Amino acid sequence: MSSKIPVRFLDAGLGTTLESPPHNAKFKADSSLWSSDFLITSPDTLSGVHRAFVEAGADVLLTATYQASLEGFAATGKAGTLESASDRQSKGSLAQDHSATYTKEEAGVVMRRAVALAKEACSSSQYAASKSVSKRVALSLGAYGATMQPSTEYSGDYEPEHMRTVEGLRHWHEVRLSIFRDDEPTWNDVDFVSFETLPVLQEVQAVRRVMAQHNTAEHSREWWISCVFPNDDLTLPDGSPVSTVVEAMLTDRGDQGQRPWGIGINCTDIKKLDKLLRQYEATAQTILDTDPTQETSAKRAQWPWLVTYPDGAQGSVYNTETQQWEIDPEMKAKGPQRPWHEELAEIITKTAERGHWKGILVGGCCKTMPDDIRKLRSQMAAIESDAYYVESG
Repeated sequence: MSSKIPVRFLDAGLGTTLESPPHNAKFKADSSLWSSDFLITSPDTLSGVHRAFVEAGADVLLTATYQASLEGFAATGKAGTLESASDRQSKGSLAQDHSATYTKEEAGVVMRRAVALAKEACSSSQYAASKSVSKRVALSLGAYGATMQPSTEYSGDYEPEHMRTVEGLRHWHEVRLSIFRDDEPTWNDVDFVSFETLPVLQEVQAVRRVMAQHNTAEHSREWWISCVFPNDDLTLPDGSPVSTVVEAMLTDRGDQGQRPWGIGINCTDIKKLDKLLRQYEATAQTILDTDPTQETSAKRAQWPWLVTYPDGAQGSVYNTETQQWEIDPEMKAKGPQRPWHEELAEIITKTAERGHWKGILVGGCCKTMPDDIRKLRSQMAAIESDAYYVESG
């Protein structure tokens, strides 16, 4: 095995890209769908954003299903809840049928459309065609809390009570996953499954059990678990320390469920990332590096991929009540922030140099856009490193 590990690039913040020019979407506070609303109101816009990320150098595209759920579509009129720039100019075209909501079957059709849009962008972009490279699709499945109103994936305050149990969350994730897995053409277009922004330990345990049951050999997909760390003490929103989180992700016992292809961190302040990754590695070593006589290459074969996509808020903080990004006065007082792509490239380089992970998939979350991925890829490709190589594409 080569001493260098591969680095691939994920896309970035779909919702915040849609909120930015030229799209200027205004997501309503009572929306149950967020960027998934574009599956109803403007699929062509989603396709354009996906293509922009491919053109910027993303190897993997996340589908527009992060907040999508049967409950969300059942609560949404068939005209959607999105208020975009075009809506404000011409509400008539989208104003019909607000009273009609989606059945389970109709919601499934719309949700599966997200996979087709991402797959089409992977294969139709001029960049992919000119480079003769294979771009891949990751099915985005956000935390249960991301589908609540207001969303609670940053607090972990789950309701009703049974949704605070492993079994309740296992069943909910199983139902949502089946919308995609049980449709063969859709599942054939899925390369990865991403359970992301998980804020509570029970949800980590729940998705492993779902995948143990449903990610069988004939339908197997590579998949990852990614958690969010908004707290200053580097714990999950439910208070779980990193060591407990990584143990829940990787412990290989029969009752723990399937071990994921990748583990990681998303939607988290980049200033916390280096410390969090070092804590991830310290715990993973105790679980995976059990034979002191093994060579580095043999040890690395036991490790998962690292998947990390921090936000690019650069001094802004998301207010979950107003659903707006607000300037942090303390960060503003410190003056201009270091460019996101430079800081992240340095963190990933140092992480690769420590030599643990089988590979690294890196991208952006909130407040990051295609140009950020372009700069990140260029920055990392320009670094002469003995620890990693940027996969062609």
